[in-house]
Amino acid sequence: MHRAPGTEKSTTMDIQVTRQACCSADDQAGPLQAVYSVDEHCTLADLVEGIRVSKFLQFSSTHNRLSGLVQGACVVEVFAGWGSKPEFHVDPAASVGSVIGLHTLDFCFLHAQ
Repeated sequence: MHRAPGTEKSTTMDIQVTRQACCSADDQAGPLQAVYSVDEHCTLADLVEGIRVSKFLQFSSTHNRLSGLVQGACVVEVFAGWGSKPEFHVDPAASVGSVIGLHTLDFCFLHAQ
């Protein structure tokens, strides 16, 4: 079926997100996996902002930077602290589908002290 421009139906994608616990108490207290349902046209920057404001990611004084990996490749780093901005290693305006696809976005402490 052909639709008029601007009336295309949008599809939702479920993005699997995992995170490494920042300490042993965090391992027991909060979820380490989440699913974010986003529009297929959602950008990586939009997804990361949604994850940040949901407070899914947890930090500690020694674990203050999480690296977001897709199939082992770092696509973004998220820092603890109010007002900090993520550092993207791929185009933040790229669609989630093109960056993550059907894979999982895994947040790990690669730079922990």
